[in-house]
Amino acid sequence: MDGEFHMLNWQLWEGTAEAWDQLLERFSDYSVYQSYAWGEHRARFNWRPLRLVLRKEDNISAMVQILIRNYPLNLGLVWIPGGPLGDIDFWDASLQRAIMVGAGVRFLYCRINSMRRHSAEEELKLTVRGWRKSAYPLNSGLSLAYKPMQNEDVRLKQSSSNWRHNFRRSAKRGLSVYLWKNPDPKEMMLAYISMQEYKQLKDQTNLEQIDSIVKAFKERCLLVRCDDENGNLLAFRGALVQGEKAWDIFAATTPVGRNMYASHAAFWELMKQCAVRNINWYDMSGVDPVKNRGVYDFKKGTGAQDLQYLGEWEYAKPSIFGILVSRVIVLKGLS
Repeated sequence: MDGEFHMLNWQLWEGTAEAWDQLLERFSDYSVYQSYAWGEHRARFNWRPLRLVLRKEDNISAMVQILIRNYPLNLGLVWIPGGPLGDIDFWDASLQRAIMVGAGVRFLYCRINSMRRHSAEEELKLTVRGWRKSAYPLNSGLSLAYKPMQNEDVRLKQSSSNWRHNFRRSAKRGLSVYLWKNPDPKEMMLAYISMQEYKQLKDQTNLEQIDSIVKAFKERCLLVRCDDENGNLLAFRGALVQGEKAWDIFAATTPVGRNMYASHAAFWELMKQCAVRNINWYDMSGVDPVKNRGVYDFKKGTGAQDLQYLGEWEYAKPSIFGILVSRVIVLKGLS
């Protein structure tokens, strides 16, 4: 495979995890889902991470971490969460060829989920370069951005009157809210189960996923928990930190915690912890105002600002293969 890459603009990355992440943070559109740790986390669930860079003269102008699954009959599925990164002019046939080589397949379906801001100009560039907007996206392509380092009084004034009122109610409930330094994935999962059963939700996650993320990110998995006066867990909220940014990753509130507005207290403390770590940009990790109005109202109520991503695009060879796989993905997801 190294010999095949030698003839391409995109090259295999052979550096360390630390060097990859340092390079990642040079790009303004970087995402934690392109971090080395995220690739290692997904490797535990039958995805093979492959990291590529594009060098222009002496500089790296673009980079991408792809996740690969190989199937019989020389079929390959590639998922690129949060990427590629860098100059979109290089997300072209050369990248598509490099992905084919990396996957080692004859038939390929590739989907990217770009988390850079939406731009009509960049949509046109992707179309010209052979990408097609996903007809069956997994996400809404919408999110909300928050600034944890703003003054607390300013942040509170920016929140909605209802959110602010409920947050003040939480302060009267005798809650204990603090950094969860040694989180217990089993206790987290029990809270998820309690919430899911109460709200009649589909499974939000599972124990293996929680445990893997906590282990992969270590101290960069920032978790806050909220307890009642007896030390019982009412709610928790967690984020993944990369450089000066963070992304929502965990959130659960028990039925008892809902009545005590524990989710509001947990969010506020998490933003305090982010500010201490000089995190100046917080991504709420997706919202859907239509299909999940309750979560959207909570996140929007914090005062976070609307954000639209460039979103999900796909490439397939042959193209008919892409149509079939895209429909299967929307039914089964990319777990």
